[in-house]
Amino acid sequence: MSLKKEKKQKQKNVKSESHLKSTTKNIKNESESFLAQKTSRKQKNERSSTGITRQDSGFTRVIKDLSIRFDSSFRNAERKSESLPKKTIQKAQETVEQSSTVPDRCITRQVSDPTRTRDYSIHSSFSFSSRSSYDLKDLPHYASNFTEDDIRILNATFIPASNENEVIPAVETTNFLRTYIMQNITCVTLERCDFDVGNINSDGHVKTFFYKLHQVVMNAGLDVGMKESKTDSLVTHLLYRAIDFDNWPLAVKVKEKYKIKVSDKKIMAIAEFVIEKQGVAMTIIVEHLENVDVTTDFGEAQILAKILAVANVNTKEKVTNQTLFTVRVISTYVTFYKATISKAYLKEIRKGLPKRRSIEIQRWPGQNGLRTGFDFASPKGRQAVLTALARI
Repeated sequence: MSLKKEKKQKQKNVKSESHLKSTTKNIKNESESFLAQKTSRKQKNERSSTGITRQDSGFTRVIKDLSIRFDSSFRNAERKSESLPKKTIQKAQETVEQSSTVPDRCITRQVSDPTRTRDYSIHSSFSFSSRSSYDLKDLPHYASNFTEDDIRILNATFIPASNENEVIPAVETTNFLRTYIMQNITCVTLERCDFDVGNINSDGHVKTFFYKLHQVVMNAGLDVGMKESKTDSLVTHLLYRAIDFDNWPLAVKVKEKYKIKVSDKKIMAIAEFVIEKQGVAMTIIVEHLENVDVTTDFGEAQILAKILAVANVNTKEKVTNQTLFTVRVISTYVTFYKATISKAYLKEIRKGLPKRRSIEIQRWPGQNGLRTGFDFASPKGRQAVLTALARI
């Protein structure tokens, strides 16, 4: 019995051992298969990552190349932009030098500094490329709102006169004006706070004149309203006393309203002083100028509107050629203008904006700016202004 049990036990042990070996072999095979699969996946991943890296590297090189090209183009653009102003300035200087050889077609205009001016040419045929949309509807209803654009659209040109006789008539003047010159009363004298007109050796009219002139000089730095009131008093004395314009056949009108019609657009203009000869306006004294800066050509845009408005009133009964004189007064600086207006131009603007006709307005002195006229505060300036007014 015991032998049989031992034999069965041995057979059982052999089977267990055989099963164990078989199981171990299967585990080993499965492990090797798992490792092979893992190694295969790893190799695939490595190949895939290598491809991506290569693609990334290629894409990076493309981006880098584009960046280099962009930087190069940007630097070239910077170098061109830096060189452009120099070329532009050089070209502008050459243009000014060339235009300076033709002074009769050149207008001197002031920039920001009243003592500095810039020159450029303006011709009777204008280009509207910069403001092609500016049309009749854009014309202001009031002369005080006129600007450079309105000068262009009305086909007008302000030009510097080459000499005094082109603007001021060459006629004889009386000697009584010499009493207003006073060579010893200069700008410096009038700027003194202790200036005393009682020390002037002349009549009462001359003393009053210098008293008012002193007020204008002393108040030159005050607000606009104050300066205008002082200038009003000076110009009034000048017209009524010094030159005696309010004496028939002449007459002085103050703050007259005038209208002009361009097609269906009505424009209102107020002239501070108008000198008439037997009912026909001859001279316009303008010294209440609003918006006096470079955008209005230092008031010349407003002067144009007033000239056309007065000329329109002169032709109510019959349209004729006209010559009008205008005097601009800015503080103590005086500029003279002469406008020659053809009846063809006046007829054309009644129908609409002028296309075929134009007008030229001559200026003396030739430069245009806040302080480019004759300085009434100096003896030389007073003589030039008083003589010109007497000759007109």
